[in-house]
Amino acid sequence: MQFFYWNKSFEIGIVEVDLQHRRLVDIINSLAAVIVESGKLPEVQMLFSQLMQYATTHFHDEELIMAKSSLAEGEKRLHLQAHREFVEKAKEIILHPDLLKSEVSQQVLEFLTTWLISHILGSDKKIARALANDGVGACGGEQPLFEISPVERLLLGALTETERRFRLISDHTPVLIWVSDATGDRGFINKAWNEFIGVKEDSVNSMEWAKFIHDDDREAYLAKLNTIQTLPQPAEIEYRLRHYNGNYHWFLERILPRMDADNVLLGFIASSTDISGIKQAEVLLSQLNKDLEQEVARRTVQLEQQVLTDPLTGVGNRRMLTKRLEEEVMRAQRYQRPLSVAFFDIDHFKKINDTHGHSIGDMVLTRVAESFGSSLRDCDLLGRFGGEEFVVLLPETTMDEASKVAERMRVGIARMRLPQVTSSITVSAGLAELQDNESGEDLLERSDRALYRAKAEGRNCCRIDGI
Repeated sequence: MQFFYWNKSFEIGIVEVDLQHRRLVDIINSLAAVIVESGKLPEVQMLFSQLMQYATTHFHDEELIMAKSSLAEGEKRLHLQAHREFVEKAKEIILHPDLLKSEVSQQVLEFLTTWLISHILGSDKKIARALANDGVGACGGEQPLFEISPVERLLLGALTETERRFRLISDHTPVLIWVSDATGDRGFINKAWNEFIGVKEDSVNSMEWAKFIHDDDREAYLAKLNTIQTLPQPAEIEYRLRHYNGNYHWFLERILPRMDADNVLLGFIASSTDISGIKQAEVLLSQLNKDLEQEVARRTVQLEQQVLTDPLTGVGNRRMLTKRLEEEVMRAQRYQRPLSVAFFDIDHFKKINDTHGHSIGDMVLTRVAESFGSSLRDCDLLGRFGGEEFVVLLPETTMDEASKVAERMRVGIARMRLPQVTSSITVSAGLAELQDNESGEDLLERSDRALYRAKAEGRNCCRIDGI
């Protein structure tokens, strides 16, 4: 865990100095880690020696730069004095016999961070401003460069502690966090973010992060960021981010604008939660719902078939016949198309049942239905009306055409031979064609009348209503 956290506010604008300051921070963090982890005194002393050696090098380079600046001579002397005081204080610390005690080590670390912050934000930035002003000093008087007031010290301590707490929380949460300025430049990406994509901390620049977003989601994601930069407001977006193993995970990201006291946009802070499990559950649930809908549809069709199908012969039952007859009558009358109906009855069926038994009678019904079906088109409908009676609906069929169909069906039955039945099997048929403004019930009744006439005239024949 880091003790001191670097951020851009500590950069003074002189590249060599900024890099050296970063190195000092790294050494302080290494020292803090050893102390917190209860390291041995020689190890702590060794790191402190490294800190002193590097600080000496840094002070030398910084003093050369300062010598070229326009700072007042008094300020330069104070700056040099601050460097010497730091070295003397460091020598005193390294010889402290109780350096590993928590209260002593805490004071040491606070001294190091407070000195470094005050030195960077105070005297080092004065050097940078003096150099930037091309020889014009930034300060007119010879005010101390190292000494800071109790209030400033308190504020620096609070700043460091707040930063430390934020980093502690952000680096130990599974949530992916980033912080940007108002332009969208991400100055901070937390440990979880870096570990997820498989890169080292601070190795992803302000725009490289976008390449880890799925190609299909990147444009919408960037468009959302552009929108909230133009009109700052809380936002949410779902997108896929590439894991270091190459797989993509779904994330839900919540983005909040950061505003100052005057409601001026400072930037954004965002947290992303992995919702891949939820997405997978949604896909699974969607598939289950789809499968369920298909199963319900299949069973509905199955139930409808059972409701509308004669269980013995497998053809339509009386309910289906009635339903389809109404539909065909409406269609025929609307488009002025022909519609014929043939009503069949198996001759002397009661005798078959009485002689051979009901099981043979059921077999005869089944075979008759099969024979009828082989003579019909796909658009025709064959149904068992009840008992040994069958009805055939013949859409787009005139009476002349229907007569030929019915006769072919009758002949097919007369030629049928069943070993279990000694007598011949025959059928009688009555036919009728739909008339203008006639109901389906009336049409069926007229075909039934023609059937009775066929039976009265000797059976095994077809008769047409009205002829």
